Amino acid sequence: MDRMEQFSIPFAGMARGAHQFEFEIDDKFFEAFENSVIRKAAVHADLELIKEDNMLTLTFRFNGHITHECDRCLEEFDLPVHETRIMLVKFGDPAKGDSDEVVVINAGDHHINIAQHIYDYLTLMLPIRVVHPDQENGEPGCNPEFLNKIQSPPAGEEPDPRWAALKNLSQRKN
Repeated sequence: MDRMEQFSIPFAGMARGAHQFEFEIDDKFFEAFENSVIRKAAVHADLELIKEDNMLTLTFRFNGHITHECDRCLEEFDLPVHETRIMLVKFGDPAKGDSDEVVVINAGDHHINIAQHIYDYLTLMLPIRVVHPDQENGEPGCNPEFLNKIQSPPAGEEPDPRWAALKNLSQRKN
């Protein structure tokens, strides 16, 4: 069975009303997506699907964490994920286009695969700059040894005088 097949929801035979689904999103899920920025995760996804005559309302609730490399110190850490996203699925002509919150599928379709939508939602939850959260005392959560290395020149080396000149420019008042 295809790993992504479990994310295909056959809504055609469902009664009108609310239906519940649960999914476990792990490392293997992201292996199915080429060049994924997420490699490791442990996220539980609850899905409430509300079926109506002419549309579906999907409410995704994500809880867990995404393991990601810190952009500052390059160490991995767990980024918490606690989000709710709502997607509307309308029946009609898909050529007329989707939007961010509304997906249009053919009226004759009998199922919807939500794997790509889950991937997109989780990827969009990553901040532009992924860094360790600060500690309670306000200090960076990064590895202190690494921070010391990038903030001070190596032992025995004098800083490049051009940097000192630039630093003086930034400290001058207009």
